[in-house]
Amino acid sequence: MILFNLIELMKYRNVSSKLYEGDVNEAEVDNKDDPIEVGPFKEATFFLDCSAFVGTNINVKIYSKDPAADKWHEIAAFTQLTAIGSEMKPVAANLGDKIAYVITPTGAGVKTLTISANLKIM
Repeated sequence: MILFNLIELMKYRNVSSKLYEGDVNEAEVDNKDDPIEVGPFKEATFFLDCSAFVGTNINVKIYSKDPAADKWHEIAAFTQLTAIGSEMKPVAANLGDKIAYVITPTGAGVKTLTISANLKIM
């Protein structure tokens, strides 16, 4: 268990992190085998940006891991992408210790995506 005093927490009140950046083709992309440890951060705002879109739709979801049951639970789902655009999804609590993303294309085509997060202590 990591305990922080108030001064330490003030330093880390707000941290931005890029979770994924790259092209997505026909195969699902996820990082559940190598999740992102978010430690003391318990809320976040997730951002999805699609800068290139060719082909069919794509779904992007964010998950939190239940350490006791060793299972993943969906905490945020972006609106299905059908074109270039961006969206944000706040998660006000229950972020967990580890998070992961799952990017699921529904068919052929190439999409260029960036998923980022603004992590907060609360």
